[in-house]
Amino acid sequence: MFNFQTLKLDKREDLDNTSSFVGIRKNENHEMVFRLPRGFNDFPDDDFEATKNLFFKMYRTFKKFERDNKSLQLDKQATGKDNIESGGNAYRFKDKEDTDVILYSKISIIENLLEAYKELSLDVIERKNSRNEELDYSKIDKYLHTATYLDDDVIYIDEMNLPRHFLNYQSATLIDLFCFILYELQNELEEETEERVKELANRFKAQHLSYDQSLFDEETFDSTITTLKDSLNDIDKITAYKDEDYWGLYEAIETFLYGELDMENTHEDGIFWGIDNFYQIWEDMCNTYAFSNFNVVYADTNIILNDKNIANNSFGGYRIFKKEKFKNPFFIEFRGKKRWMRPDLVRSHGEDEKFQDFIKLVNIVEHKFTSDFTVSPLVKENKYREICKRFCKELRRIKDIKKLPSRTPKGKINTFKNFSNEELKNLLNKGINLSSNIGIVILDWKYMDLSDFISENNKINNDISKQLCYEFSLKNSSVEKLNVESQFVIPYFYSKCDENKLEEKIGSFIDDGSLNKRILHNKIKVHKANFRVIQDVYLNHD
Repeated sequence: MFNFQTLKLDKREDLDNTSSFVGIRKNENHEMVFRLPRGFNDFPDDDFEATKNLFFKMYRTFKKFERDNKSLQLDKQATGKDNIESGGNAYRFKDKEDTDVILYSKISIIENLLEAYKELSLDVIERKNSRNEELDYSKIDKYLHTATYLDDDVIYIDEMNLPRHFLNYQSATLIDLFCFILYELQNELEEETEERVKELANRFKAQHLSYDQSLFDEETFDSTITTLKDSLNDIDKITAYKDEDYWGLYEAIETFLYGELDMENTHEDGIFWGIDNFYQIWEDMCNTYAFSNFNVVYADTNIILNDKNIANNSFGGYRIFKKEKFKNPFFIEFRGKKRWMRPDLVRSHGEDEKFQDFIKLVNIVEHKFTSDFTVSPLVKENKYREICKRFCKELRRIKDIKKLPSRTPKGKINTFKNFSNEELKNLLNKGINLSSNIGIVILDWKYMDLSDFISENNKINNDISKQLCYEFSLKNSSVEKLNVESQFVIPYFYSKCDENKLEEKIGSFIDDGSLNKRILHNKIKVHKANFRVIQDVYLNHD
């Protein structure tokens, strides 16, 4: 396993290097380099914990992206991501723009260990049925057909098939070592660990390590790795009988302790682990966040939410999501034929929105017909706070009018006890008339650097023209007065200190006048979206 302390960071400071690769590979000096996503200029240097946490989150992100895109093969409808080819340690598939995307997701030092855990049973390794010279007299009747009959009605049975610890102490130590590594790894991956694994991991730590030693701690990494290697070598020397299960565990542990990130089948460009064209993951992350927090009426995506593909319509041969009441206006008609356009995502706010789009319930305790809960705004933004206050006021009004037994604890105006589940559900689904005008926001996910929006370039000019076409199509298709706004959303890393200063948890807009003049003239906003917050929603969403 590599040391995060020695892992070099590439923050894309070389503007001539336009590669969209994110991951780890070796540079010309054969050093392991972690190439970060765009917008990570302020990511801390020489910070063991920050680098470690980002690595494991990116690992989980790549794995989720891999699983989701594999499952699209089961969708009978046509999609740009259907064709996935697997070879070596890589997955190759086409994105919605028919661009090659190569995903190198298999890190043998981690994957082998997790696969060994799936395939092997701890109980099977620790205890197996084998021939045993000991006799269990309660089972003699099952062995009479194999017995030797002597004079005076005496029978002789020489052996039975009984459970036996045939690897004895060495087997138990190997399992304990395996469980210790597995437990440490699952902690970093934020996965649940079985109680049996915890028990054996703690047994190994108590016998071989000090109480403060950890596999992924900056101060104790080297000493812990050395101890684990010594333990594995000792086990291998004194273990006489080595069967298939033994070697399965041994090789998984050995690969983890001695292996590096280079794959058996590397790409000719030197990619060891990561993904080309990271923008595809960025789009899926943003779409997942949007569906979790906004009132989405249209989206050019087929992401998986709640174990189902979100796309429910097809236009121009592409699968998209469209709300039932939203009429798709994004087309250009010529001689009776329509050429469809596809903005990334369209969200609305106004008459169609409900209380549940702005508030969340926390600390929920459910009873048979009632619940205890605390009301909180979905994000830290003034509009959300105001709607949260309105929601709590409505709860208290319903409680008083219908004389519900619910109560509000003293000093906790946002906390409710024993509130009717039925009334709560009705209020959450109640529409809110926020304005006489309906607001529409057209979002364009951009995996680009901030500098790209300051200078003049053809790519941005084309994107601006597209946004103006989307705005024109929307306004031209509606008899109502629409407030239409366009936003470019780019990834950005905020430090903890900067996050505390943000008015909105999701990020901030660039409003210092430094943007491309055409962007400013057309009143298109550029939003520096909080990468960490969006990633957390992506990883924790079903």
